[in-house]
Amino acid sequence: MNHSVRRAAWAALVASALLVGGGACGGDDGAPDDNPSPDAGTQPDAGTPPDAGTKLPAEEGRALAVSNGGLIVVGSTEANLATTGVDLLVRRYTAAGEVDTSFGTQGSVVLDFEGPAKGPLSGQREQDDRADTVAVLADGSILVAGFARGGNKTDSRDFAVVKLQPNGQLDTGFNKNGRSRLHFGEENSVNFVGTVRSILPLADGRFYVGGFLTKSDGLDEDFALIRYNADGSLDTTFKSAGSPSGSWIGGAYTDAESVQGMVLQGSSVVLAGGDHFAAVRITSSGSQDMTFGTGGIAKSEDGQAHALVARPNGGLLLAGERQDVKVGGEAHGVLKLVAYTADGKPDVTFGPAGVRELTAPAGVLDVVDVSGLRIQADGKILVFADVYAKPVLFRLLPNGELDTSFGTDGMVRWPETQLAVPLFIRSTTGPKLAILGDRAFVTDANVFSPGYFPSENAYVLLESTGL
Repeated sequence: MNHSVRRAAWAALVASALLVGGGACGGDDGAPDDNPSPDAGTQPDAGTPPDAGTKLPAEEGRALAVSNGGLIVVGSTEANLATTGVDLLVRRYTAAGEVDTSFGTQGSVVLDFEGPAKGPLSGQREQDDRADTVAVLADGSILVAGFARGGNKTDSRDFAVVKLQPNGQLDTGFNKNGRSRLHFGEENSVNFVGTVRSILPLADGRFYVGGFLTKSDGLDEDFALIRYNADGSLDTTFKSAGSPSGSWIGGAYTDAESVQGMVLQGSSVVLAGGDHFAAVRITSSGSQDMTFGTGGIAKSEDGQAHALVARPNGGLLLAGERQDVKVGGEAHGVLKLVAYTADGKPDVTFGPAGVRELTAPAGVLDVVDVSGLRIQADGKILVFADVYAKPVLFRLLPNGELDTSFGTDGMVRWPETQLAVPLFIRSTTGPKLAILGDRAFVTDANVFSPGYFPSENAYVLLESTGL
């Protein structure tokens, strides 16, 4: 399906049917709650180590950021599984790695979204809410975003955004109750699956969220970009033909396009991610800039990008992996980095066609997931990934070559006692890499409270020193 046909299809499917739950945008989440945990304090005391033999609820850490001299980790928890299903989780750690009990309720905020899907396919209760990304604003307040699921008999998922004060209390000036839910399609329908993967705050208080949107019965993902006002309402001045007001939805570039990162260029925003390291530029009015890349899109064939950052020269850098690369006659997953100029052209100063793929030494092979990317002040590149099913932090020179002065052969690995991670299926979300002083913090899969030894398929907050 070509781009114009795809956009026409979206116009017919979604046509002015963006429904926002809560406060100023439609009212679905109910009255504001003075307690940031809407589960009436039933969540476990995250600041108290469990007794010996106590099994804590499964908690998944999906992204992290620096906050108040410590770290914010967001994801989900099964603390209230029997009553509200999987709930959105925000937790703050001190720089020493202890739970910051001054934040939220003993260090944590647990939120359950309800509705709006109430049709025959939605079941009696939505079951899954999860945060996939976080941004800490200049005033210390925290934007958290991900998805709220529409029902336990469907995979319909709505965009969810939460704003917290620096102390973890809900900011009730945001959409009247501190949270917003964005439903695609007709009210109570279960047609669409989406989630937010990236947040880009603007200087005037507005912000973009980017992720993906797809039909709930299909596998073809499209880029989705939404612009909000500072108060949590949709910015309806952001308009794109074929998409509801406040949004830009575009696809037909590849089978899987999900916004894994965004970069501001003047008043326009570049968003990128998904198959073939795709990137597009959207103007402040909501139209796609067709002068960007080739015909409005930058692409590097093969592989999947999971992170995007701006380069010091004004260009763009994407990180991800390419699977089934033949090295020594065997197929491996390799770390792939793609550099574009500011206008979306291959940056040939970075590598042939702007591409670097690491195939040596042997220890860099079998990359199954890239979920963190940062550029240091000196231009060196940090990449967090799973290699041989274990977490690894790479440092590369500005031209993409391994920095052999870092760790061993340019890599820092964590203890062999870490449990094996699942094989690559789809990207876990980024960023899972935060820099605090001379330390790089990463989180891999699940994050648990102090004092708990991980059980099957569980991971802890990890740390590297001496950047």
